[in-house]
Amino acid sequence: MVLLDIDPGYYSGKLEVPLTPELTTEQALKLIFARLLVSLENNESGLRQDLDSEFLHDFRVAVRRVRSGLGQLQRVFPQKALSRFREEFAWLGQVTSRLRDLDVYLLKFDDYQAGLPVELREELEPLRQLLRKEKRSEHLKLVKALNSPRYHRFLRGWKQFLKSPFFQENPPSVAQQPVTEVASGRIWRVYRRVLHDGKSIQVDTAEEVLHELRKTCKKLRYLMEFFQSLYPPQEIKFLIKVLKRLQDNLGEFQDFQVQWSSLMEFGEQLNNGGKNFPNTQMALGMLVKDLKNQQTEARRVFYTRFEEFASANHQKRFKRLFRKGQKRK
Repeated sequence: MVLLDIDPGYYSGKLEVPLTPELTTEQALKLIFARLLVSLENNESGLRQDLDSEFLHDFRVAVRRVRSGLGQLQRVFPQKALSRFREEFAWLGQVTSRLRDLDVYLLKFDDYQAGLPVELREELEPLRQLLRKEKRSEHLKLVKALNSPRYHRFLRGWKQFLKSPFFQENPPSVAQQPVTEVASGRIWRVYRRVLHDGKSIQVDTAEEVLHELRKTCKKLRYLMEFFQSLYPPQEIKFLIKVLKRLQDNLGEFQDFQVQWSSLMEFGEQLNNGGKNFPNTQMALGMLVKDLKNQQTEARRVFYTRFEEFASANHQKRFKRLFRKGQKRK
């Protein structure tokens, strides 16, 4: 089987890998990871040159998807290789995280200004300068990481692993099982976890619990996107859309919290820089208050979104699509 038979000019941010039920789980996962490798490499040049924030975004999405696949289906691969590559993809996530945060704040900057009284909008400019300065520093760190022997060893090893022959002797049992059976079983288990954890959230539930639910929803979505070609297109796309509405709400809830806490930190940095920015601090205070209010509203909306996701009709759809693919005992 040829894993990397993809046109060099091909690129799409969407993950659409044509799989067939005859594939083993190992074969299917290597095909998926090979497609994600294409995304990783196609975005690397633009990321290095800082041509557009979307290059970094798509690079990170590819990294997150691989990390999720290795974590959710870890019994498919040998533990030695699994540990090595999970560690390396986690490293890539770390070295790109801060730069992505700064990109997001700069992309949102005009919105931040528009949310302020006219007389305070220009007072936010010291923050823009700070963000740009930190972004330049973080970008240099990232380029250094991508030029490092570690990154090149990782990339060579990952390509070799994806091209290597499939197990010949004593393969893990999951690796050789039909992909539809394994995919359906895993999706169903993660879906049930989302239902269970979501139902436990009350008005006084800690914010960290919602953050954990968000991460579980992301794992579920990645799994559904990985294996969507194995299921009826209209059905799987509909359920992904339903999940995405809940995931978007949880993402907004966390984003608002991260933004207001980061703005407070940036305010402290400006104060510690030896200059006095009283009006900038006032503007930041107003933004923090507004972001906290938006976070509160996102939490209020959560209950409606989760009720929709967990409706009896949607539960029947999930059960019909993913329970049927599992092996009956």
